[in-house]
Amino acid sequence: MRDALRIVARDLPTRGIEGEPQIEVLDDWFPAGAGVRLADGGRLNWGGPVLPSMCDDPATALTSLTIMIQESLHEWTWQVWPVCPRHDLGVHGSKREQKVVWWCAGEGGHLLAPVGELARALGRRRPEQAVGGVDHRSLPASAPGAGMRWGHRS
Repeated sequence: MRDALRIVARDLPTRGIEGEPQIEVLDDWFPAGAGVRLADGGRLNWGGPVLPSMCDDPATALTSLTIMIQESLHEWTWQVWPVCPRHDLGVHGSKREQKVVWWCAGEGGHLLAPVGELARALGRRRPEQAVGGVDHRSLPASAPGAGMRWGHRS
């Protein structure tokens, strides 16, 4: 699970999230599982923890963790991340042929980038501007990346 987090964490700066996230055991959930705690203390565990059975193989662990992080960030900010620059559509973490990728449904579907390599596909490291009706300054202090500049619109 930690290896999976190291991979998906390479994509978080494209959302304006810096620092090294950590796996957090959520033993107060039933069944117990894992969530993510960001360097700023924000918790990413929307939809429940990643369960031990989701970690039987590395691709499934990375897919599960990627989806949980993406859904958690969406719930905090009500903004889609990441967004395909060609189609202006939100992409989703997906396992395709045993590889975990950011997949766009535009034009019948295509690979945007392997998870962990999003910055290269987007051509930048950090979000360029805040758009989409969510004022990042109004996020709760506990929201992941509160006070940071956010990227694309929903």
